[in-house]
Amino acid sequence: MTGVEIRRAGEGDVPAIVGLLADDALGATRESVDDLGPYFAAFERLRDDRNQYVLVACRGDDVVGTLQLTIVPGLSRRGSTRAIIEG
Repeated sequence: MTGVEIRRAGEGDVPAIVGLLADDALGATRESVDDLGPYFAAFERLRDDRNQYVLVACRGDDVVGTLQLTIVPGLSRRGSTRAIIEG
């Protein structure tokens, strides 16, 4: 993809993110674009957690992708830190 910007998501991106999550066979059965309240509450918790990053891929003004990056401190591998990526 060309012309795509990756940036940290803002509260105004939540409707587009939920739309992307709901736009596949699995998401259509578990996500609801009709009630965004729970998503805004979850976004607030994620925004306030220093180990959570919600990112969006934008082409112009359109959100075309999203991911959540979770930083996980650990004891294994001599106390290494790892990351989990969810779509």
